[in-house]
Amino acid sequence: MANEKWNLATNSALTSEPGSPVALVNPPLTAEQRVAARPADYGDSVVPPKPTWYKTSDGEDTGAGRVQPREIQLYWRSNIGEIAAHSKMPPLPPLPDQGGYNLGSRGLDHIYIAGHRVTVVGEGDVIVPGGDTDALVTGYWDRTDPVHPQWTRIEPETEYTVTVEAYNHDHVYGPASDELTVTTPAVGYDQQHTTLPPGPVNDVQFGGPLPVITSSGGGAITLRWQKQLNVTKYEVFDNSSRETDVPMDLARPGLNEGDVKLGEVNQPSGATQTVTFTTPNYTTPDQRLALKVRAVRTDSNGTATGPFSPVLRSQIPPATASPGKAGTPTLTESPIVGGQVKLTLVPPSIGSANGAPTYYAVYDGTRKVATVQAPLGAAPHVTLSYKAAQAYSFTVVAGNSLGTGTPSNALTGTVPTPAAPAAPTGLALNGSPTTTSVPVQWNAITMDPPVTKYTLYQGTTNKGDVAVPNTSGTVTGYTAGQNYSISVTATNSVGESAKSTAITGKTNAVPGAPTAVAVNNVTTTGMDVSWTAPAGAQPAVTNYKVYDGTTLKATVPAGSTSTTLTGYTPSTDYSITVAAVNTVGEGAKSSPAVTGTTPAS
Repeated sequence: MANEKWNLATNSALTSEPGSPVALVNPPLTAEQRVAARPADYGDSVVPPKPTWYKTSDGEDTGAGRVQPREIQLYWRSNIGEIAAHSKMPPLPPLPDQGGYNLGSRGLDHIYIAGHRVTVVGEGDVIVPGGDTDALVTGYWDRTDPVHPQWTRIEPETEYTVTVEAYNHDHVYGPASDELTVTTPAVGYDQQHTTLPPGPVNDVQFGGPLPVITSSGGGAITLRWQKQLNVTKYEVFDNSSRETDVPMDLARPGLNEGDVKLGEVNQPSGATQTVTFTTPNYTTPDQRLALKVRAVRTDSNGTATGPFSPVLRSQIPPATASPGKAGTPTLTESPIVGGQVKLTLVPPSIGSANGAPTYYAVYDGTRKVATVQAPLGAAPHVTLSYKAAQAYSFTVVAGNSLGTGTPSNALTGTVPTPAAPAAPTGLALNGSPTTTSVPVQWNAITMDPPVTKYTLYQGTTNKGDVAVPNTSGTVTGYTAGQNYSISVTATNSVGESAKSTAITGKTNAVPGAPTAVAVNNVTTTGMDVSWTAPAGAQPAVTNYKVYDGTTLKATVPAGSTSTTLTGYTPSTDYSITVAAVNTVGEGAKSSPAVTGTTPAS
């Protein structure tokens, strides 16, 4: 739809039934009346498609572009396609310069949409003739009395449910769209505290010559236009499509498919009347340009965008020389998986003697296997499907309108032949063992055909599979202090790999008993006790407990293996043992106990 149709000052021109005295006296025929007037042998018609409302970027219906107290602005999409021809399709009237034609003889019929009917559900309808897919509805025909239909105005503070149908050149209707419900406000936008959109930018011009691409960095374009009133900033868009009539973007209302935002520029301050914008660098010769600008106004009530400027069309100048030699392509992903050979192309250097390319041709030997249109400064990618064990020798030629460069050096190789995986690597503990289990992890294997599972082993015993893409697991079924020797294999459709290098150790257990317990320097009131730490504690010892018989006499930190006991009386018997403690618990006491008697006083 044209941008001016969104200008509040001209929206009323879209009203198909303005409600004038003439229209009230002579309302249009309904589709049913037109069909009833056809000859009996007219034949069946091709049914038009179902119209759909535009969607917002988050997928919500947004049929109403703007709702005023007495008007509802709608916009929708009607697909035009082809269906099987109907045998009874009548001939169309002759065209001015042709002898006419019969769609029924062509095998395929175009679905011609002659117009649309907007129906206010339960109230009436309004006809929108022609190819428009938007309407500003200010009223509808109430056909309660089919002889004298009444034009009824849209009312404020009223909920309306509307549908839209497309009709054919012989006035047969297709299915109705989904229902859309809107509510008109009590007060119009011109009376509400709402940000009104700014006016259009109508004088966008190039601020200098377009850049000739002579380096990999490309060149920028300067745009200029006159400053508009009541504007906060301007947004600049480009569209490289070769079409002049680009469809609206369903996901981005107000934009066309392929519109790319180049940037924005704030409203100049002071007396400056000219707005200047410099685009990002363009890097492809001959690239088509479709530049347009819209103004944005932001105030305390919100943000509104104005209509786009007329499209400024042009083209980046062609290269001044043929391209140079492209770099050797590389594998984007290695190893090759699933026969998908993914290449990264390396652009040639750009200068006055070596022009910028507009395309790359990829060869395998002398056979061209791909052509890529891509800008400079980027690393274009190509994906090719090859068979297992197939050899390749890839070269790349850069080209533009003036010729082609020298082929790149070749990237050679062979697509892997299906084989069982190699033994996994990187097997290691994935945390601390417990008394009954050991957690492990390993490196993933990427190959063709892909790995489907990993298998854990304790020695030669299969301890279970791990599904891809997981690369960790836990081996269970141990007892406290048991030795483990864990390995892992990988399996694909060809077979199972060899076992990885094993990791060994012990599961967690309480420490063993300290040894070499000795008692020295016995006095009437105490004595010194020393011992040797138990070997191989897993986990490590945290402290020691010193006992006299069953009585705990001291707790000693793990860093020490001696202590002094006090609180004895003369001629008292003692029986000293020591136990080690870790996070699992307390181990066995040393044996035998060291016994004796404190001296008499």
